Amino acid sequence: MELCATAHPYYRRVMAEQGLSPTDFSTVEDLHKLPPLPKQRFIEEPEAFRLQLDDVPGLSTEETTLADIIYTAGSTNKPTPFYDTVHDRFGRIHLLKRATTVAGIGTDDIVMNLFPVSSVPHQGFLSASWGAMAVGAKLLTGLTGRPYEAFPVHNRMDHAIEMIEREKATVIWGITAYVRRLVVRAQEQGRDFGSVRLAMVMGEACPPGMREDIRTRLMAMGSHEPWTNNGYGLTETLGPATQCFEGGGMHQPLAEDYYFEVVEHETYEPVPDGQPGIMLVSHLNRRGTVLLRYVSGDIVTLTHETCPNCGRTSPRFLGAPYRADGLTKVKGTLINPASLNEEMTHLLQRGVAEYQVVIGREDSKDPYSGDMLLVRVATADQDWDRLRAEVVSIVTNSVEITPRVEFLPADGFAEIAGGYKFKRFVDER
Repeated sequence: MELCATAHPYYRRVMAEQGLSPTDFSTVEDLHKLPPLPKQRFIEEPEAFRLQLDDVPGLSTEETTLADIIYTAGSTNKPTPFYDTVHDRFGRIHLLKRATTVAGIGTDDIVMNLFPVSSVPHQGFLSASWGAMAVGAKLLTGLTGRPYEAFPVHNRMDHAIEMIEREKATVIWGITAYVRRLVVRAQEQGRDFGSVRLAMVMGEACPPGMREDIRTRLMAMGSHEPWTNNGYGLTETLGPATQCFEGGGMHQPLAEDYYFEVVEHETYEPVPDGQPGIMLVSHLNRRGTVLLRYVSGDIVTLTHETCPNCGRTSPRFLGAPYRADGLTKVKGTLINPASLNEEMTHLLQRGVAEYQVVIGREDSKDPYSGDMLLVRVATADQDWDRLRAEVVSIVTNSVEITPRVEFLPADGFAEIAGGYKFKRFVDER
């Protein structure tokens, strides 16, 4: 706290306003003396959370020298810079080593990094690269995405598929929708993916229906007992929480450096262990960008019970985190996109290549017209009547709204590009 009070403008200001000094903080529980930090505050003035002094008494050159600038993904706001010093960079590698080890990846693995390379650096590509290297695994990079145009380093999905087959990759690691789309395309091409044992996916939820679809397709290409590890991570959490087995809780791999609180949505009062609430993130061992009691915007359920599978005692997330602000009204009905998406993923096992749910207006030219729910379905299946009936049944049973259904060719959705996540749920109102 001495460093925050000295060299991070936001905390210097807040501590003065609250009448606090560094001596008021001796345990992590004392962080509760600080007000929660809204995400919008960080977005509005990211420089206020950055180490401002080049020469801070007691800090080494490694602790004050800028090493990396990572940007938040920008799914809800413009990309926001997140600064790492050399100290922070090695701390991040240490965290990723822990997380990758939890997932069971080691020296015998060949990891294919499927995260896109973009002109704005995001965390995913570095997480997979550093995580693999930290545990001594062989690293392959597909270099897909939309990179800086001045240099010809872009590859398409087919190139990554060829590398997986040729190099006998054991782990494929990337954004959930992209990994699934790659697996579908590889199966269509009749590829041999017998070496693949693990799909590491993050950036989006991977409901049971999608996990089973990925597993079935990998097994059809020769893989034996593959499983999907659905990790969770924000740029602000500096790395992924990962599963030690499919469907198990997500381990927070470096609890001594990152403190998670779970609080009630409106009051920010603590909730009991094992109960859902808003996650607050605090950095305990950083120098560059430092966030304390940062409101992630995600609903999580945290437990400190010993993991029944691996015996680790680190905090675990039970179930998949989801956005607190994800609820929306359509035709007066409050719907949960995450819940609807979980039901829709079952279509992926029934001849559907991809889908997208769109909320719009009945008349796009009339801003005051009623809501409309549209489901776009990409498929090679020509039995449209059957699929339309199934889509309508799934949606109406889930959210009690009858959707419109629009069919596209199997490749009707373009590849993920530019480092952004494929949006299965789009509100165009």
